[in-house]
Amino acid sequence: MSRIFIDRQAADSWPAKNALKNCSDVEFITEGEQIPNNKNCIHITSGPNSFVHRCPATNIYRCCDYYVADVAEGCPFDCTYCILQSYLNHEYIKVYADFEGVKNDILNLPKDKFYRLGTGELSDSLAIDHILNFSGFIAESVNSAENLLFEFKTKSVNIKNLLNINPKNMMVSWSLNPQEIIEKEEHGAASLANRLKAAKICADYGYKIGFHFDPLVYYQDFEKGYSDVLEKMVNSVPESSVEYISVSTFRFIPELLDIVRGKFDRSLLLQSEYVKTMDGKMRYFKPLRVHMLDFFVKELRRHWKDVFVYFCMEHESVWKKTLGYDPGEREDFEKYFPCQIRQNRVVK
Repeated sequence: MSRIFIDRQAADSWPAKNALKNCSDVEFITEGEQIPNNKNCIHITSGPNSFVHRCPATNIYRCCDYYVADVAEGCPFDCTYCILQSYLNHEYIKVYADFEGVKNDILNLPKDKFYRLGTGELSDSLAIDHILNFSGFIAESVNSAENLLFEFKTKSVNIKNLLNINPKNMMVSWSLNPQEIIEKEEHGAASLANRLKAAKICADYGYKIGFHFDPLVYYQDFEKGYSDVLEKMVNSVPESSVEYISVSTFRFIPELLDIVRGKFDRSLLLQSEYVKTMDGKMRYFKPLRVHMLDFFVKELRRHWKDVFVYFCMEHESVWKKTLGYDPGEREDFEKYFPCQIRQNRVVK
């Protein structure tokens, strides 16, 4: 059960009104009052003046041209590998009250470019949507635009609100891993079977679907585990409904591993060796990364020949070795996405 704390000056905001309607444990507070620092608490408060920004990237590894709409910070799930553990200074979920500001930033994006953007960088896009209904708030605005595809990224099955809105310019994506990884590393998140069931429901409703295998985690049964999850995926959702699939191996800033040791001493992440790479992050040794990605792509292609698959923050040499080409820098990389190709056909 979530506890909601609302700054008094945010009382008339969309998230505050929905929290009052959907939750019984709601308290109004003065800005600056201390919030219980746990994942069951949601703090609706003022936020920055700008909400939409380009996803952070590095010149060393290939990155797409994704944009992020910041709606909240924090997540009710407790994944061992989550970068938020070393990025945020609070456990509770902070929600920015100014949904209107988020909407305006999205609608004011330049019209001479097509954008992929979503809310899943600092929080799970749907985990608390039954409380705040951001999806219901943003749907009409997103669907009125002609130059964007809006993505909800989640490890939840919290899709009820999505089934009451038009899916025109929206997609729903699930992070996937073998069930044994979910149980050991993705605490509180929905099971693999339930995520795929939710994906099927959304596909049948008309949403474009995405899947994110990020991170791939290496363990003793890596090949068997990921073969199994891919087989379950292709048996749940038709290839024609899938917009894209992203893949990346586990990577992290060095400080994260000490946090994992302190919180999750039985994590599979502690059983592998890592090397510091060119961007300062720790990764599996390159030959292992190449093996993992190559195995994944070949296994995926056994089932789906045409779905667009891409690597998130991987070196051009790995792209060439595994996929046979280099996607180039961000703007060139982005041209490979199906939505961009469709948009270019419309423009021409």
